[in-house]
Formats: sequence, structure tokens, C-alpha cells
Amino acid sequence: MNAAVHRPFATLLLTLSLPWLASAEMRAWKNKAGASIDAEMVAVDVTARTITIKRADGQTFTIPIDSLSDEDKAFAAEQWKKMQGAPAAPATADAPAAKTPPAAGKATARPAPPRPALTITPVNKFKVPNNAEYMRVVLKTRPRLIHAAPGWTYLKGLPAADPVAAKMIENLKAGGEKLLEAPELTRIFGEQKSTVTPGSKAMFRMAALGVLNFVDGDPRWKERGVREMIAITDPATFQNWYVDEPAVTADFLIAASLGYDYFRDGMNAKQATDARTYMIEKGIGALVALLKGEPVPESARGKAAGVTNAPKPKGTPKGGAKDKEEVEPDAEHMAAASALILAGICLQDEDPSAAKQAIDAGGKVFGKGMLRFAPDGIWPEGMEAGEQVLDYAIMVMQTLKANAGTDLGFSLLEGIPQAGLARLHLVGPSNQLFNYGDAQGTTLSRPWVSTWLAGAHGNMGTKALAAGAAPSADTAFLNLAGHFMYYNPHAAGDGTPDSPDYVFPGGAVAALRSSWDKDAYYVAVKGGDNSIPTAQLDIGSFVLEAGGVRWGIELGAESDRAPGFSPAADRTKRYALYVEGTPGQNTVMMGGNQELDAQSAVLSGHSTPELGILAVDLTKAYSKLAKDVYRGAMMVRGAKPYLVLQDDMAVKNTTPVTWSMHTRAEVTVDGSKATLTEKDKTLHAVILSPAGATFTTEDPPEPASEQMKKLTGIKVLKVSLGAVKGPQTISIAFSLDGAPASVPVKPITEWVPKK
Repeated sequence: MNAAVHRPFATLLLTLSLPWLASAEMRAWKNKAGASIDAEMVAVDVTARTITIKRADGQTFTIPIDSLSDEDKAFAAEQWKKMQGAPAAPATADAPAAKTPPAAGKATARPAPPRPALTITPVNKFKVPNNAEYMRVVLKTRPRLIHAAPGWTYLKGLPAADPVAAKMIENLKAGGEKLLEAPELTRIFGEQKSTVTPGSKAMFRMAALGVLNFVDGDPRWKERGVREMIAITDPATFQNWYVDEPAVTADFLIAASLGYDYFRDGMNAKQATDARTYMIEKGIGALVALLKGEPVPESARGKAAGVTNAPKPKGTPKGGAKDKEEVEPDAEHMAAASALILAGICLQDEDPSAAKQAIDAGGKVFGKGMLRFAPDGIWPEGMEAGEQVLDYAIMVMQTLKANAGTDLGFSLLEGIPQAGLARLHLVGPSNQLFNYGDAQGTTLSRPWVSTWLAGAHGNMGTKALAAGAAPSADTAFLNLAGHFMYYNPHAAGDGTPDSPDYVFPGGAVAALRSSWDKDAYYVAVKGGDNSIPTAQLDIGSFVLEAGGVRWGIELGAESDRAPGFSPAADRTKRYALYVEGTPGQNTVMMGGNQELDAQSAVLSGHSTPELGILAVDLTKAYSKLAKDVYRGAMMVRGAKPYLVLQDDMAVKNTTPVTWSMHTRAEVTVDGSKATLTEKDKTLHAVILSPAGATFTTEDPPEPASEQMKKLTGIKVLKVSLGAVKGPQTISIAFSLDGAPASVPVKPITEWVPKK
């Protein structure tokens, strides 16, 4: 999407009632106590069960629907009917949803509702909330995490009216029956390398049992929830919550906070006190220390049987020393901050001191971290890490809205509404993620994040949510419970993308595709920041797809057991590893690795039905060796689409320059032509510039130790210019339909057609 496409997107107004707004009625709104305010209704949040009204002076207020007078509640319901064009209003506590029989467990495919207009707050206009604002309005009743009672009442009415919601509950109940037959969670010893850990399992169990408790109502769900709470907060079972692995600790604290909030009324006084004490010592204490850069306190570590002194930390916490305030929060910090905020809101009425300690540590980090999604919705560490951050952040935003009627502006902060677009465009036609950096997987693994984003900002182009299958007792994170808790009309329908291209000037990554078909051409190119501790030296790296095959691949992360991998003062040791350094990337190499502190951004883009263009400025990655370095991609659409990748460079001194692409395909080279074959598809590549340049292929290097990743079945396609100086252009065309036609080579800066 080019800049012109994005300007209107970034200046939209958040409502759920676009056609109706022009005739909104100014009226005297009254609450049940008789207080009155003259205003017009401008928005409805059916999940939080609130309306937003605006006075004549422009000031807005978010009000719980159940606080309104009966007359105004009826008026609001009638206006919502008009806004939706539906025969009935959404469920309320006083008027349950209409009982529409579900259709055979599957909804008829239908388009998603029109996307709401949005007013996005630019980062430079956003005031990060102070810590007190997170606690300004906390409900005195439970539940209050993710949903309060009105939200659960609304969700309870959904299965009777929506077949997908009905099927989700059916699957959750089937999974719940499996859970009832399984034992409570116990400690698994050893390092937790997978994302499926006792902490992430605990989170799913508490969320799923909570959904079933509030929606189905069978007392067995609450009874099991209490038992799970007792198990994960029992020092005899869990000496601690894996305090040397803070992400696991955060998952446990979130799980316990959900369990305490959802099942508090099923615990006796001793059980509640024991659980609360454990949460404060083992969860809040450990994560506060992480964010402050302090050693984990002994009380958080606990003591093993027969051990006089608790074990000592393995090393300095990832948060670093006390002067880390200026360091940008990473994904691990955001998990900790989110867990602390949720725990603080959970415990505010029963232990205000511990709640304040949690919020004071987590609030500032959370607010600062949320700024990092701007401008393009992409977390700097990559899409995989960003999805994790969003998962935790959404729980915080939902909880803030459930308590105070507002998420403090986070959901409309620049970068958060764009996150839905990023999730759409950085997954190729083959359904593989652009997995650059230290990403472990090739797909997005937390799809309920997209469900929430669709509800908050409209469906950017994803298919309607399906009910999935019954989860197992070992399911991790929110999973199907998250889909149900965030279910909304926008996620229930098929979205339509606005553009095949995704280009935010100033952003970290850009992508183009020839169409939205599964066999379409696709390219994504990254800029990014080499100074990020988890970054690879991969500025300019790309992935390439065509015909349902990913031809240009990312190698993923090196094993963290490889010699030199662990972050250290001398980062050059890590980047001597092939997968982590520049040689292991699909980019240009000038002599050796890129500069460790280099930053790069998307420069420009252009999007029409016939043509997509992106350009990324790579100059700072090679600033000692070149004056200007630009990487461009041109997607020519139509009956016979093709792709051009081009690098324009002004090399300062005589330097070896090499272009590389890693692939799993079989490769045959013939001078300036290369043929890549995989499955039953063939991709043709032709060097357009420089004249006389030729393709070569080679195997990646053998691992230097048994701990390093072995790159089996991978070839490296290269174009080597040798030692060169001055202006240089490497331009390569790719096509499935035989060798690409001759394409004129011109500077990237001249690619955009003149008007």
C-alpha cells in the first residue's frame, strides 16, 4: 500500500456506526441515580457493554450500559439496531439475545461488516499513561480480568444466536471434559525450550475453565479451576515459577491472576490467602526484579527440600543493570509488564500494596513498549515476537476497558491498528510468515490476536473465524478460549483486503504480491535495526514466493547452544555464526558483516492495479563502504506477472560485492540465467544488470560444532561482482512463465511512473 493509500486510513474516526453518525441525536442522558448530561451517542462497545457519548464541546465519555436509566438503555439499544441494520439489538443483561437456532455447527459464509472509521493517535501526540491511571477505576466486584460481568453476560447469549459461537462452546466443553480427566499441572524439571510450558498450559486451563464457568455454568468447571489454582500456587509442587525464564514466570502469573479472579468465590479463606501470597512472592516479586534489573529475590526462588540456601541466579537478569531505563522494552519485558498489570488489577482490593508494587514496575514499561509498534504495526524484534507482545497487551487492554470503559488510548495508538494489516501482508500466499530475525517458526501461532484486532479495528482481509476443534489438556495460551472471549461480528465474516501491497514509509518491512490467489507472486523486504539484541545482521533480507512455493527462504534462528550465540559484550562472536551474520541472509554482502548498530527503513512505495513498488534504504548497513545503497522490488501484475529485485549502490572504495538468496529448490545455472525447481514448479531468474554477471550456486558452510544448526537441503544462489568501486546495480527478474522478457534497467528512484 503506498503512502497515498495510507493517509486516509490513518485519519479515520473510531465508531461502529458510520452511516448513522450524520443524524446522531443530542439528548439528555440520565443514569439510574438521576444525573443528566446533554450529549449524542457516538460509539458502542458490545463486548465491554459500554456506550460513548459526546457533548457539544467535543468531550467524550464512556458509560456502562447498565448504569443508564431504563429509558436511555432502550434508546441506546434502538440506535444500535439502526447502526447494525439488524432485526434485534445485541444481548444485554436485561434483554438476552434472540434465540436463533444454530445452523448445523457452521455459519453461512458472509462478508465482514464495513470496517469502522478510526482516529489513530500518532506516537508524537500520545501521552503514555502514568502508573496511577491503570488503577484509577478498578471494579470492586469479580470477574474483572478480560471481561467483567456484563461482558460475560453478552458472551453467554452468543451461542444461542451464532452457530460458530455455539460450536466453539461445544468444542471447549469437549476439551473441558478431557481436562477433567487429566491431572492438575505439576512442575516439569529442566529448561523450558518450547513455548508449550507449564505456564502457558496453566494460562489456557484458567481461561478455558473461566469461559465454561461463566457461559456453561456447570459447577465442575469452577471446582476444577480452584483445584488448578491450588496446584500452581503450592510450594510443594512448584518451588517457584521458573524465575530464570521470565516469560514462563509471566505466563504463570497471568494464569494465576485469571484463576484468582474467575474462581475466587470458590476458594475458602486459607486457599485464597495461600494463592495470593504465592502470586506476590513468586510472581510479582520475580518480575518486578526483572524490570528493575535486580537479582531475583530469595522469596521468589523458594527452597528445594533439604536445601539450606536457595539456588543463586544463573546470571544477570535480561533486564540488565539499574540504568536500563533508557533501554527499549523487548518482548520478554512486555510479557512481564503485562502480567504485573493484570496481577495488580486482580489484587487491588485485597492487597493494595502488592498491586501498587506490580503496577509501578509494569505500567511505565508497558506504555513505552506499546510505542514500538509504530508506524507500521510491526514489533522491532519481528512478527513472531510481536505476536507474543500483542497477545499479552490485548489482555491488558481488554481488562482496562472492562473496568474503566477505556483502554487509555492504547488500541488507537499508531501501530496497533496497523498490526492487523501487518499480520495479513507479512504472511505469503503459501501461508508462511516472513520469519526474519530469531523467529523459530514459519507461521503465526496465536490467531486469536487477529480475532481481537478485527473487533477493535475491523477485518482487514482475513477469512471468517472457524470454530476449530476440541482442545487437549496440554493446550497452551488462550487458544480457542481466546477466540471465544474476543469473538465479534468483524471476525465472524470474510474480510476484503484494500490492496495487495503493504508499504509504510519509515516502517521496518514492506511487501508486494501479484494478487490474493494462493499461487500469487509475493516478495517481502525488511529494513530494521541491527542493534536490537535478538537481531540478525539481515537488513535488506527478503523472501520470495510464486506458484505456491517459497523460493527465497529465511534460515530462522541459530541454536542458542551454538558457541558464541548468547548475547555478550562482544556481539561479533554471535555474528561469526553463519545463520546470524550477513552471509546467511538474502541480502547484499560487502566484504563481510553489516554494521552492528545500523538502522534501515522503508523509503517509499507505489501501488496500482498494474504495478507495485517498494524501496528500502540500506545505506547505514554499509556506511563505511558505500555512500548510498537502495534495495527495490517491482511487482508487475497482469496476465503474465513477474518480479524485479534491484540493488543500487555507490561503493566508496574497491570492495567485494555479493548478492545472495537461500533456497530449498534444485538450482541449475547457465551464465546470467538460473532455473529453480521445486515440487512441480519452475522459477526462472535472469540477471538484467550488470552486463556479463553470472549466477553461481554453492552449499552453505558445514556447522563448526555439533551444537550449530545443520542446513541440509539448502542451496545459495549468488551473483558476485568481485571487487568493485563506484555506481553499481544488480537487477534480477523472476518469472514462472519462462525466462522473463527483457526489462529496461533504470535507477530505483525513477521506477514510479510520472503522472
